[in-house]
Amino acid sequence: MEILIEKIVHGGDAMGRAPDGRPVFVPFAAPGERVRVEPVESRKGFFRARLLEVIQPSPERITPRCRHFGECGGCQFQHLTYPSQVRVKAEILREQLLRLGGIPEAPIRPTIVSAGEWNYRNHIQGAPAGNRLGFFRVGSQEVIPIGECHLPEQRLWELWSALDWEPFPGLRQIGFRGGDGDEMIVFEGEPGQIPEVSVETDVSAAWMDTEGGVFYLAGGPLRYEILGRAFTVSAGSFFQINTAQIPAMVQAVMELADPGRDETVLDIYCGTGLFSMFLAERAARVIGIEESPSAAADFEVNLDSFDTVELFEASAEEALEAITARADVAVIDPPRSGLSAEAMRALLSAAPGRIVMVSCELSTLARDARILARAGYRMADMVPIDMFPQTSHLETVSRWMKE
Repeated sequence: MEILIEKIVHGGDAMGRAPDGRPVFVPFAAPGERVRVEPVESRKGFFRARLLEVIQPSPERITPRCRHFGECGGCQFQHLTYPSQVRVKAEILREQLLRLGGIPEAPIRPTIVSAGEWNYRNHIQGAPAGNRLGFFRVGSQEVIPIGECHLPEQRLWELWSALDWEPFPGLRQIGFRGGDGDEMIVFEGEPGQIPEVSVETDVSAAWMDTEGGVFYLAGGPLRYEILGRAFTVSAGSFFQINTAQIPAMVQAVMELADPGRDETVLDIYCGTGLFSMFLAERAARVIGIEESPSAAADFEVNLDSFDTVELFEASAEEALEAITARADVAVIDPPRSGLSAEAMRALLSAAPGRIVMVSCELSTLARDARILARAGYRMADMVPIDMFPQTSHLETVSRWMKE
């Protein structure tokens, strides 16, 4: 069928309408384009289709940089100019907050754009594809060999390309991470399958098993400097993947949290202590909550010089139920799945006067926003930060005030 593309929706697919009025969702098209598509799935309320031909291209369409675009599931927007990507993400954000969050006039600031559109990721992971490494094919669990990728920092792609390895039972994926002047290769797989590694360059190597065990085969943790503060990040710990954008994120959190000298701050899902480091310099007391043993150990190293900081190594719901201190501010940076129902109930029971929520998934942000609004919180401010150019993902920092 031939359709006119109206917009791009959450997840990155473009949407047009079939002759019978049903929505048609097709990847890799742009708003305003007339395209020919082939339906691959028909439902009562919509079609899914694949793009066959762009009959009338958008002026915002460009030639994708990567030869794997359209086959690899990592990027959704390489066919769009970067300003168009930013605009589309902002439109999707507002649509999600309205449709799922019930917030018609969200106070959203202009998006903080990424300093680099390419080679910005400090962490990539590849899965075995025969004797090569690859990424998942669009819409499947099939791993396809990858010969180029323009999202990781150049030094990480050079590591990917230079790695000489042989597949072995139990290996699930190989990760490449970059810190400030140092790199790390992380092998991940089943317990008891630690590989033999020969390192011929100045790079750390680690084995991480599915039960949480981490073993360094060469070198040690990575180091990062953010706004003049040093952070240790171990192989098993999460850290934001766009290093150049981290200062903007920290500054947004600090501005919206605005901790007072006499206030207590909860840093929920605190990780290695990225936000706690800066919160502790202004607040009277910071209480971190982190379930990951690796991240909690890094937190203790990174925040060791502060005697006003505490850490609960537990799930968010368990820690919030155990903490008796009254919190003035809660900073929450949950995983992509958002807050669990139990964690949300515990947070609302703690009833901080203001909440600053960091989110990288717009649908769960909107879901949690609806719950906060029903519980008497008002969204007072939101800062979108593009941490993920060429993809449909968008980071947001929002402030919620107790009415």
